[in-house]
Amino acid sequence: MATLRSNLPSLYLSRAAFLEDVLFDEMPIESGVWQRILKVRDMGNKPFVKTTTVASFGSVPIKAEGAAVIYDDLASGFDQTYQADTYELAFRASKEALDDEQEEVVSDAARALGSSMNYTYDVDHANLFNNGFSASFTGPDGVSLFSTAHPLIGGGSNANRPATDGDLSVAQLRVALTDIMNTKDDAGKLVHWRPKILLVSENQKWLAMELLGSELRADTADNAVNAFKDDGLVCVMTPYLTDKNAFFLLAEPSKHNVRTYWRERPNVLHDWDFETSSMKVKIRGRWKKGWSDYRGVYGTSGSS
Repeated sequence: MATLRSNLPSLYLSRAAFLEDVLFDEMPIESGVWQRILKVRDMGNKPFVKTTTVASFGSVPIKAEGAAVIYDDLASGFDQTYQADTYELAFRASKEALDDEQEEVVSDAARALGSSMNYTYDVDHANLFNNGFSASFTGPDGVSLFSTAHPLIGGGSNANRPATDGDLSVAQLRVALTDIMNTKDDAGKLVHWRPKILLVSENQKWLAMELLGSELRADTADNAVNAFKDDGLVCVMTPYLTDKNAFFLLAEPSKHNVRTYWRERPNVLHDWDFETSSMKVKIRGRWKKGWSDYRGVYGTSGSS
């Protein structure tokens, strides 16, 4: 290999560096939607990451003077394992194509490769929400991410979707915020989580901004106060939601456990094929998305 490397055409190294720049210009992953609204972590050198939840204590009772303190026990919750998937795609270009490139065909191929990685990352993470209502995609507690029957360790259940799904509206947003205020921990105590993000598809962006930002209510001419304006919700849009009527509420990333782990951030590998006189360029990344707990997120699939 040392002899081969020293005999590479002078074009190879300079061209590879250029194509690498082109590739990374087409991958705005770190500044994308999911990096801003999900809990992002690094696996480091671990082959996998395992999380576990612990059921909280009950309410604190009155202790009579001289009486013994009452002890409560922590209960084990649900485990979740994250093991990264590997994503790779490559192309090759002949030396003639590199030497004689007039229409930036090779550069366009590099751009397309970078765009493919960015698209794959976006679609994969959108599927957390696209598949979030399906019984075929269950989480650590055995039900889908958005469910009316998340089991509680201490008995009973929680809902983080409405009993009747509906499209984005004043009434449906009220239902969602009321359900959120009734979320309980595994001991049955109310969990005071506050939504900060309203995630919608591209065709609901304008309605969402009107609902959240109008001085007065967007659904009436009665000059009623817009009660959502002071909730501090921020509209985030993504075109990768397959159900255009679905919408979702999320706490800030530090307050929920819908997460994604990097095992290997996207990087470019290249080599020169001596036999065919062609340059090979490959993009590669490793990550895993999922959820360890449903509290802190809420969703509805819409009415249709």
